[in-house]
Amino acid sequence: MIRCHSFTGKPLEHEESKRRNAEWKPLQEFPDLTGSTTVPINVFGTLKPTGCKFLRIDNRLPMEDLFQFILEDCGGQKPALILSIYGGAKYFTMTERLEKEFIRGVIDAATTANAWILTAGINNGVSKLVGEGISHYRLLREYWIKVKCIGMTMWGTINDNTRCELKRASSEPLPTLCERQIPENTQEDKATIEPNHTHCILFDSGRLNEYLSDSQRDLFVTEACKDKDNNHTCMYLKTFL
Repeated sequence: MIRCHSFTGKPLEHEESKRRNAEWKPLQEFPDLTGSTTVPINVFGTLKPTGCKFLRIDNRLPMEDLFQFILEDCGGQKPALILSIYGGAKYFTMTERLEKEFIRGVIDAATTANAWILTAGINNGVSKLVGEGISHYRLLREYWIKVKCIGMTMWGTINDNTRCELKRASSEPLPTLCERQIPENTQEDKATIEPNHTHCILFDSGRLNEYLSDSQRDLFVTEACKDKDNNHTCMYLKTFL
């Protein structure tokens, strides 16, 4: 796990073998906060040329803080509707006609109802369809200011090349962070982020090769719908494909 996330120090295998003079056997589970340390946020910035804002954060960050952060970045205008779109990733298929109808419906709902769109944020399946559809409509109908599309995924889900790319594109890049975490000749069948989203939030749990999870999105939606005042109520619509 050296340099994979926030790990510092010598590898556990080296230390255990040296102390016991015996073969090291890894733990069956990886306890939180073991072999890692807390560091300032250091992977954040804007991807060019699409303008996608990305941020890697601790997956234990209070969701209230994240919601307020994104709300501030969106000019303080609270969403009247949140569209959380779930569906197939790698093996997702849809006819061209259905794709156009689906994207048209999503865009119309987002622009007329001041909605935020939430997806898994990866560059395949439903997330890719939504991201590319929004990009297309931005060019044709100048919707780019109105539509907020937020991708939420795990840092350990995306491939190593993407992690390195985001580190290099960060506002305050550190050379030591840009070293590869796995050998260059290793074939990775993992995701990249979809660059046409307005925001991409990458939750870091300290683990690699994680499965996509919707738990962070669910918590975010709960927080957004909880944030009410006398003049604002947020509706929530979950779409499965």
